[in-house]
Amino acid sequence: MRIKHRLAAAVLAGAVFSAVPAAASVTITGISGNPGFQTGRIIYTPGGIGGSPSNTAQNLYIGRIRMTGIDNSTLAPVTFDAYCIDIFNWLQNGTFDLQAFSLPDAVKRGQVEKLLGHTAGFIDGAATAAQGRNISAAIQMAIWEIVNEAGTGGYSLDNGLFQVGSSYGTVVSSGSRALAQGYLNDLSGWATPTGYRYTMMTAINPQNNQRQVFLAAVVPEPSAWALLILGFGLVGGAMRQRRRAAIAFG
Repeated sequence: MRIKHRLAAAVLAGAVFSAVPAAASVTITGISGNPGFQTGRIIYTPGGIGGSPSNTAQNLYIGRIRMTGIDNSTLAPVTFDAYCIDIFNWLQNGTFDLQAFSLPDAVKRGQVEKLLGHTAGFIDGAATAAQGRNISAAIQMAIWEIVNEAGTGGYSLDNGLFQVGSSYGTVVSSGSRALAQGYLNDLSGWATPTGYRYTMMTAINPQNNQRQVFLAAVVPEPSAWALLILGFGLVGGAMRQRRRAAIAFG
C-alpha cells in the first residue's frame, strides 16, 4: 500500500526558548524528518484516523519531525525536533500560541514526560544514522501507544485500541517496533527526569483543533536537549537545544 505523505497533526517538539512569554507565538513553515522517517501501519479500532470517522488504519511515515519557522516576537528563525501525538489530524504548517501546559490525564502525561525525558539523548548516542532512525521511530510509536490506548498500563502494540501493524513497513524489518515495545515494557521502572517545564502550543485559527505542548529544559542537560510535546492536548516531545542563533524544523 502506498505511504501517504502525511503526519499526524500533533507533534512533540523541543525549542530553544529559555523562557516563554505568555503571548509568544511561532509560525511553522517547514516540516521534514530528523534523522529521517521509517514506514509503518497504525491501527485505531474506534476509527477517526486523519479526520475520517471510518478510517481505522493508515500507512504513515513514522519518526521524529523537524519543524522550522519564525519566532513571531523576535522574528528570529526557530527549529524544533518534535514527535507527533494526534493521530486524528494531519500535521500542517501554521501559527501557534505558546501557553501553559495542561493534559486531561495526569498519569499519561507523566508517562509521556518520563519516556521523552529518559530517551532524550538516545538518538544523539546512536552509532549510525540507521540506528538513530530506529530509535526515533520507536519513541514515536511508544508515544502514540500511551496517548491513544485505553487505561494507563499494560501497553502493547499488538492489541488494544491502538496498534502498530506487525506485517508492514520498515518499523517491522528494522526492529524499531520491537524496540518501542521494549520502551513501553521498561517505562514503569524508569526514574522520572527532573529539571524540565512544559508549555503548550495551540494553533491560531486552527484547522482540526491542533494543539501541541513542549517540554523545555530549565537547566540544560549535558546533551543540551530541550523537550517539546505537541498534541491534541496531550503529548510531549524531545528536542535538542541548539545555539540561540537560528534553529530550524525542516
